[in-house]
Amino acid sequence: MLTDNQIRALRAPFPSESLKPDMSRGFELTSIKAAYVIERLNDAFGLCGVGWRYVHAPFEDLIMADRRTEVLTEVALQYRVSDDEQRGCSPVEWRDGWRLDHDRNRMWSEPLYAVGGHCLGQGSVPYTDARKSAVTNGLTKAASMLGIGHEVFKGLIRAGTSSDHGSGRGGNGHHTSADPTSFWALYNGKAKLAGVSLEVAKDLAGRGNWAVAIEELQALVSPGAN
Repeated sequence: MLTDNQIRALRAPFPSESLKPDMSRGFELTSIKAAYVIERLNDAFGLCGVGWRYVHAPFEDLIMADRRTEVLTEVALQYRVSDDEQRGCSPVEWRDGWRLDHDRNRMWSEPLYAVGGHCLGQGSVPYTDARKSAVTNGLTKAASMLGIGHEVFKGLIRAGTSSDHGSGRGGNGHHTSADPTSFWALYNGKAKLAGVSLEVAKDLAGRGNWAVAIEELQALVSPGAN
């Protein structure tokens, strides 16, 4: 059973710098940087390998409809139970399937399983980067089952939604907050239907000024609009 201190540590809010917009699915989500998730697990349970552990299944390649390759793996996460806990679980391992090693001490929680994936990118080591990201993606999903980042994954907190981002102009002439959420809401709600490609939207989003990006995207939806 988790202690009150562990529960508070797991569910504590994350700083804004730990969040990042995620466009991997073609629309705007918010994700938590993996280093912060690992730090949170260390805060709650102790160092990896001592207070918590993870293993993953062999990597698989999935060819998607757009011909891109996604690297997949399933991750199993366990945390160490208290020394006086009598209902611990053996460490889980992958042996042509998930297996519990009953010959070892039962000092771990029941495993939490989650599938992680990442598409091959550019660069000199695309498979290395994709495999690393697939593991951390699965680990983050498994950690979310313990309450880590619960407000982010509920959509209650977005990356870049603080009030210091300036303002943008909506389609009705009124000002809206200039942040990633407003930009991608405009894209998915209007610009995409008007024929603006995702590549154009990503180019606008990558310029670093959300107020200007929203105005330029609105101009593509309604040419000549002020």
